Amino acid sequence: MSADTLLSTKLHIPAARPEAVGRARLVAALDEGLRLGHRLTLVSAPPGFGKTVLIREWIEAQARPIAWLTLDEGDNDAGRFVRYLIAALAQASDSVRHAAAGLSPPASPQELITVLINSLAATGADQVLVLDDYHTIREFQVHSLLTFILANQPPGLHLVIGTREDPPLPLARMRALEQITEVRERALRFTQTEAASFLNQTMHLGLSAASVALLASRTEGWIAGLQLAGLALRQADAVDEFVAAFAGDDRYIVDYLMAEVLDRIPEKVRLFLRQTSILDCLSAPLCAALTGRDDSQAMLEELEAANLFLVSLDNRREWYRYHVLFAEVLRLTLTAEEQIELHTQAAAWFRDQGSNDLAAQHAHRAARSSAALGPVRRRPAEKQAVVERLSERELEVLRLIAAGFSNQEIAGRLVIAPSTVKRHINNIYGKLQVGSRTQAVAVARSLDIL
Repeated sequence: MSADTLLSTKLHIPAARPEAVGRARLVAALDEGLRLGHRLTLVSAPPGFGKTVLIREWIEAQARPIAWLTLDEGDNDAGRFVRYLIAALAQASDSVRHAAAGLSPPASPQELITVLINSLAATGADQVLVLDDYHTIREFQVHSLLTFILANQPPGLHLVIGTREDPPLPLARMRALEQITEVRERALRFTQTEAASFLNQTMHLGLSAASVALLASRTEGWIAGLQLAGLALRQADAVDEFVAAFAGDDRYIVDYLMAEVLDRIPEKVRLFLRQTSILDCLSAPLCAALTGRDDSQAMLEELEAANLFLVSLDNRREWYRYHVLFAEVLRLTLTAEEQIELHTQAAAWFRDQGSNDLAAQHAHRAARSSAALGPVRRRPAEKQAVVERLSERELEVLRLIAAGFSNQEIAGRLVIAPSTVKRHINNIYGKLQVGSRTQAVAVARSLDIL
């Protein structure tokens, strides 16, 4: 096996962040899983919840040899995946290194995995294998190879997976057999004490206890949300006013979620998220009433498995809610007309269910959106005069941005290069004097350009 074709940095354990907040309670839970002989540790949560940081903190205190592999899209090739897997384990195991050196290049991925398992079993040594960013793996053959490893796992090997969504592995069976330790979003959220340490010691902001409590509550302990709030705070003139007003329309929050989440998901999923974002609580029948889809239950379960900032409110998978900041960003992508229509549909559904209070609540929100729509429509010519006129192509790009399309999707629809899309977007930002996609859409709507 040729090592010179592999990128060595994928095998490096990420460097620790200076003054990082310790997660002693979670490290203890991972230690307990290892003590109980669990085969797998799964750390699964949306982006920005500190999955990699936690895994790194935990393995730092381990006496066992550590094999680390950070996965990417290219690892969907089964042969490449196995080569990297062997290279990672070979760094921590002489037996694997010697076994790998004797393998002939034509060996199939399955044969390589078998040799790998046999060489690990022969030594009987304890070892930890970390597969980070496993959500980048979509190829069934790779999932099948990892399932084979789990089914034939040597006693000394412990597997750790860091991922944004649950992988299609036999997780339910492993739960039933008590072979898995799971750490999810709810556990990864910063407590108020952890939030205070992060904001005041890691980010050196010197916030009051009241400000920390408000930000911790507003972000629901979402670490990336706290960090983005901290970055914005460094530019704020009045700290207390900023903290009081902090919401999902903050440009750092918007840009992060757009780039890390919304731009990466299929159009049908993005549309479902937008249409249901006006709801405080979601159920399949309610979502069906708003979206017209007959697969809303399956979609909700898919969103939950994908960790798309969806929180289950019961154990029967009937009611859910979105993370508050995520929902606020989604609502920013809706036009006033869309909000009126969606709230009206929700009011009708709740009325049919006999929930008159909730029906009245959505009816009030529809009326409020309708009232806000009026002044925007009265003076379009005067408002448009304050910005440089957009070209026809820029208007096309802007309409597609408003519809929730990613840069890559816009390029495909307009048959232009992605770099050209970026140039048009930069021109739009300059003409509208904004710094993000959501701000561009909001300003364009206020000027009656959209």
